[in-house]
Amino acid sequence: MLYHWDDIRFFLEIHRAGSLTGAARRLKVSHTTVARHLARLERDLDVELVEKAEDGLRLTQAGFDMLSLARAMEDTGTSIGDRMAAKGTAVTGTVRVGAPDGFGNAVLSSLLPALRREHPGIELELVPVPVTHKLWRRDVDIAISLDRPETGRLVMRKLADYDLRLYGAPELLAAGMPQEIADLAGFDFVGYIPDLLYTEELNFNAQIAPGLRVPYRAATVQAQLDAVRAGAGLGVLPCYMAAGTGLLPVLPDRVGFSRTYWLLIPEEIRDWQKVRLVAEHIAAALRRDAARFRFRAAAGDPS
Repeated sequence: MLYHWDDIRFFLEIHRAGSLTGAARRLKVSHTTVARHLARLERDLDVELVEKAEDGLRLTQAGFDMLSLARAMEDTGTSIGDRMAAKGTAVTGTVRVGAPDGFGNAVLSSLLPALRREHPGIELELVPVPVTHKLWRRDVDIAISLDRPETGRLVMRKLADYDLRLYGAPELLAAGMPQEIADLAGFDFVGYIPDLLYTEELNFNAQIAPGLRVPYRAATVQAQLDAVRAGAGLGVLPCYMAAGTGLLPVLPDRVGFSRTYWLLIPEEIRDWQKVRLVAEHIAAALRRDAARFRFRAAAGDPS
């Protein structure tokens, strides 16, 4: 039985993207090129690998049966390239990093371009992960997560602890700063949309006090920050995002949270040069700037 490695590569991208169009975008080719490679692979193997679903394409049972073998081929091919490359050869390839919107927008968006300047052969893709990322499906190569998975073949490393405090706009607090938790009942709050929370780690308002009024909700922390700055209500925000905005911490000694960012990589690609390079760049930058993520209680100011 003969088949082409390129067809296997196209099959994997169809699985990851969930559609021919999505795979075409990822591979930077036309829709018809993707369809042609899939058709040839199915013809060579004499089996149907994908089928139509409501939200695109999904693997047939035969496709699932082949998936782990196809991934192993991909991993082996990349590892061969890494090992055979001459020492000092420029690292090339695309690495997709998935991160929560706050961390992605406020940290990675300014952190990753420096890596591109040092390694112009690397292509970087930064994507939000508002819902549980699917590392097992390779939606992303590296994921930044608030949750530490208990299962799965993943390489995990702790990136940073970060603090959150309750903040309000000066105009909203002009009539008087709350002195007790009970005083918070007189304020509106900004928060997440409950059914869109991808982790209970972010369900802050429920942990402050029962029955708080939350008339403004948003799916992203950036949108919540904007709403708090506009005076829509008080809101729990990462200190590193509130820094320099003019927002005032409210009851910082009484209302405070600490969370952890984890860096996750599928075990089978942990040794890929391009993945190691990006992961170490992120980790090293956060080690250098660890203080940025903590609340400066002595100054009462996160900046």
